[in-house]
Amino acid sequence: MKRQTVSTQTINTQTVSRQIILATILAITLAATGTLLAASTAFAQSAIPNPLRAPSERKAEPPKDQITAAPTPDAGKADSANSKPQKPKRERSAKQKQGDEDMRSCGTSWRNDKDTHKAKGETWRTYLKSCRAQLKSSRGA
Repeated sequence: MKRQTVSTQTINTQTVSRQIILATILAITLAATGTLLAASTAFAQSAIPNPLRAPSERKAEPPKDQITAAPTPDAGKADSANSKPQKPKRERSAKQKQGDEDMRSCGTSWRNDKDTHKAKGETWRTYLKSCRAQLKSSRGA
């Protein structure tokens, strides 16, 4: 196995370059923090009144022409050329509608007698299965 020797000058050069990189990152971070701090201070000193303060402590409201509404997230979506027209939803089938009605009626009866069913050790899933079977047999299907 060969032993590699690294000169002291190479190690010092690498250390110095790492220190320069860290110093640059630190300077950028401090500059960004200073910018954010200045922006937050400017925002805090803006003319928008704080509703939690007493009326005598509130600052005057800015003129109406200076107030701008923030853009809504969906504002650009409707106008874009790439948006596809939405298809109208397909109407639910008769079996789907019947399943919805069954779920509603079983849910209502479960909520009305929930304590009784729980006392028997019955869960919603087992009750729903038996309720659907009972409804199906009562319809004669």
